[in-house]
Amino acid sequence: MDKEQSTDVAARTQKEQNNPNSAITVQEAPPHKSLYRHASPLHLPSDISDTLKAPVLPDIDPDSISHEQAHAGITIHIPGSVKMCWGDEIRFYWGKNLSSTTLFHRVGENSVIRVLCISYTFTPYIQYGLVDLYYELYRDHRLIGTSPVLRVNVNYAVPVTSRQRQRKRRFTDH
Repeated sequence: MDKEQSTDVAARTQKEQNNPNSAITVQEAPPHKSLYRHASPLHLPSDISDTLKAPVLPDIDPDSISHEQAHAGITIHIPGSVKMCWGDEIRFYWGKNLSSTTLFHRVGENSVIRVLCISYTFTPYIQYGLVDLYYELYRDHRLIGTSPVLRVNVNYAVPVTSRQRQRKRRFTDH
């Protein structure tokens, strides 16, 4: 029996290996670097502003923040959204002051993703009166959402010292 017609695999294999035009010969594609990271998304992320909640000031009345509170430090909670993803950048604004961070964990709907303490002792732009608090969410350097604004009122009135109170009492008694 001829080797070409043989059903013996070992006999046919030697001939097929020597013939590069054989239909049975399978060649792998040369390895190449993955383009996954470099591929641009098919569509831009949609605006998720409607899922974002305004910043929260726990235990503080946003309508009357005292001079003392502003300098001692005010705690701000940034609530999470189910549409936030690992790697998103959060840019929080207290008036002209900016603080940014990146998410490195999963986010739940009722979670607090960031806790900030703003103190007028350490901020470059001290603002009194009405101040807007909000945050923006960026994905792949693109703005994909803006939170509702929480408008706070920071009072400029410097706290009255005990000596000033005594002097005021003396002059009002007469």
